[in-house]
Amino acid sequence: MCCFDLESRLAAIQIMLADRVIKEDGFEKLEAIAGADVSFTMDDDAVAAAVVLDLNTLEILEQKTRKVELPLPYIPGFLGFREADAVVSVINMLKKEFNVLMVNGHGIMHPRGFGLASHVGLLLDLPTFGIAKRLIVGRNIPQVTDLPTPVKFMNQTVGASIKGNYVSIGHKISLKTAIDLTIKTGIFKTPEPVRLAHILATNKAKSELNGN
Repeated sequence: MCCFDLESRLAAIQIMLADRVIKEDGFEKLEAIAGADVSFTMDDDAVAAAVVLDLNTLEILEQKTRKVELPLPYIPGFLGFREADAVVSVINMLKKEFNVLMVNGHGIMHPRGFGLASHVGLLLDLPTFGIAKRLIVGRNIPQVTDLPTPVKFMNQTVGASIKGNYVSIGHKISLKTAIDLTIKTGIFKTPEPVRLAHILATNKAKSELNGN
């Protein structure tokens, strides 16, 4: 199958699944938040990491890593097909309960409204939202303060820009809640759930490369 045919099929799946994304809060309480990220050891091997934090203190309650093999090469716009299963696999290792998941990647702020965070959220059927550092669709008003500014794509608000991060709905969460949680967990530039998951995944990936 040529790359064009593959991308066309994957795009059709994303368009279909985007209609299943729920853009409202799907939880009764907010006590703990999880973060997930994937770092690479080699082209097709990677380490997925997840952390669970207490939302009031940002104390780490649990952390897990898992070495994974990625099924596809990187194709822009199709990160979910490459990394979603890896994220799901490490999230399923967690024993501590959490109410919402923050993923290092876009949610509905995506050309077909179905980025990695939405892909993971739908697979897990959990409240999920995305944090990314690069805008791939839409436009936002240049920030002159630290207040969140909306990102619009095709005349729709698809997320927000906050301190250099792009926040968007993944699944079963409202944009307002995603923004509030980004601000609440933002000690440094990158919110703690994703920042700590990234550090954990990167350190484990380096260890794997060094044979430790």
